[in-house]
Amino acid sequence: MKRLVVSTLLASCLVQAAAPAAAQTVSDQCFAIGDIAGQVASWRAHKKSKAEALNQAAKYYRDDADRRTFAGIIEKIYAPNAPRMTPDQASMAFTSDCVNARKERASAH
Repeated sequence: MKRLVVSTLLASCLVQAAAPAAAQTVSDQCFAIGDIAGQVASWRAHKKSKAEALNQAAKYYRDDADRRTFAGIIEKIYAPNAPRMTPDQASMAFTSDCVNARKERASAH
């Protein structure tokens, strides 16, 4: 009986490991948006150009919604009139904006 249970569990684990993993997107996850904003602020602080930031985003993000989200964050952080923020400040600001936007969308329905 023990062998049957162990064999079944092992087979189940192997089947799950063999299943293709679904790509997770970040476009509507506030914590991820905050993390990305912190990364972009760090790039700006380390003198990475806006074009370099956009190229970096295109290299790692394949989902169109994610690319648009990342590009929007880059546009805001690299805007000529944008205040210089530390990565922590950018992360908190963008996370807060995302949460507030979600609350507004939810209350509109």
